[in-house]
Amino acid sequence: MAELHVNTQSAQSGAGPEEEGGARQVSEYCKDQLTRGREELSVEELRAERYFLLRQRSVEERLKSLTEMKQQLSHELEEKRKLLLLRESQQVLHAAASPPSAVSSVLIYDESTAARPAGNSELLDEFFLQPDDTGLSLKIRVPRPDFPGGTTGDLPILVDPHHSSVPQEPGSYTTNKLSPIQETSVGAVAWSLLEDQRQDKNQNQDQNQDQNQEEVEPDHAMRGGAVDACDPEARQQLLDICDVTSSPGFHCESRPLPPVNSCLQLGGDLYHIYCRVVDEEMFSIYNGAMNDDNVLVKVGRCRVPWDFHQFRRLKENSSVDSLPLISCFLFLDGCITVYTCPPDHMFTELTECEDSVVCKSLLLLQLVSELHSRHLLHAALRPSILVASYRGLNLERVFPVDWSSSVDLDMQQDVTSVQQLSSAHSYIRVGLLEPTAPPQLVDLLGVAETVHLLLTSSRMVLVKDDDGWTAEGFSQDESCDMCPGTWTTWSRFFRSLLNASGRCSMSVLSDVTEQLSLLLK
Repeated sequence: MAELHVNTQSAQSGAGPEEEGGARQVSEYCKDQLTRGREELSVEELRAERYFLLRQRSVEERLKSLTEMKQQLSHELEEKRKLLLLRESQQVLHAAASPPSAVSSVLIYDESTAARPAGNSELLDEFFLQPDDTGLSLKIRVPRPDFPGGTTGDLPILVDPHHSSVPQEPGSYTTNKLSPIQETSVGAVAWSLLEDQRQDKNQNQDQNQDQNQEEVEPDHAMRGGAVDACDPEARQQLLDICDVTSSPGFHCESRPLPPVNSCLQLGGDLYHIYCRVVDEEMFSIYNGAMNDDNVLVKVGRCRVPWDFHQFRRLKENSSVDSLPLISCFLFLDGCITVYTCPPDHMFTELTECEDSVVCKSLLLLQLVSELHSRHLLHAALRPSILVASYRGLNLERVFPVDWSSSVDLDMQQDVTSVQQLSSAHSYIRVGLLEPTAPPQLVDLLGVAETVHLLLTSSRMVLVKDDDGWTAEGFSQDESCDMCPGTWTTWSRFFRSLLNASGRCSMSVLSDVTEQLSLLLK
């Protein structure tokens, strides 16, 4: 009887028993699902359909959850912002020494630590600004309009900084609300006070800036009010005078900067781009080739061909043929500068050279000596923009591929001190440079920082002892384990560069070159 009951139920569900060899069998699947309408489905198709249905529901639920979370976070952020604004207002009110006559006194209470005073006669002419349940309240004493008898009374007001449109639960607040006219009047008084205090604060700040300009705005004070030496407009005016566009290797393109892919078409030549070696905010530098020549391509977001001008100035009257050729392509929204290897030469990053630090340092000193002898400043020497030029296995030159911070002292004769160079301001703040020191000293510090990184693989940390400034690890109080056998020479090297104030840069460069040359003997 039990078996017959099971079969009856199966038949009712559409999965009835089947006769096979006289035996009664019950189907494991629902035939209504397998033969839905005129379409016959397999069990695998039903499983896939169910899987994707469940997956879709899961995605929808997750999307809904993320949307709700985003709304909640946005709401919380808005509440925090308004609470912060209210607390700033409280601080302004608290700092008021002589409030306007419209407000008799201002008191601030933290209800999380002390209950709001009650029954105090001194608080009769006050109202509370209560943000929410955080416990911070503003109590402002406001004179009430004269009534018969000339008495004053409480003007309680409740201000919700969140401006929520959700009605409050009954009993949430116990204070009495003012009429709309009273709320507007009292609120105007409070916020007018805040605005007055903000204006007073701004005026005080302006006065402090005038009196202590060097402390408040050190960069502006260091410039001494002079025009920025790196200002693009000023540079462009200088280049217009010397007509840099008529120089060999200069090309104008009436199109935007092209995208830099594996190939770059410039002036009818095809450049193959291998990799990007420098990536900064205003420019990027790529390693590549044109025919069989190694090239470095700088793509800048500034339309002033300053690099082209400065590098040509470096090559003026140069008897050394190891400096690369330079080309410039001026576009509508930027500039591309190409450095091409001389015949039989190869470029490599200075930090990747396997030559001794002494050899690389001597070539760097040679570069700075040539710059200063031509009245040029680089003003931002660092390893990432310095390139070594090889001829065969011989390291012959070191040169920069970025001149963004450089100065032409022949053309920019108003640049007479380090305070006019933004790259020197950090040195001035720590006391390493005097604001009126010659601008050439910035390059000496750049040499010191670059050589320190090449020598120790770490950035230079300045220290000062009885003998002046030096690099950490090269003070007389330090051990000599850093550079066995050469520590004394390197210690004198860094001290000479970091304490060059009052000396000619060419004289300092000559002295340190002579010191390092002794290490090659």
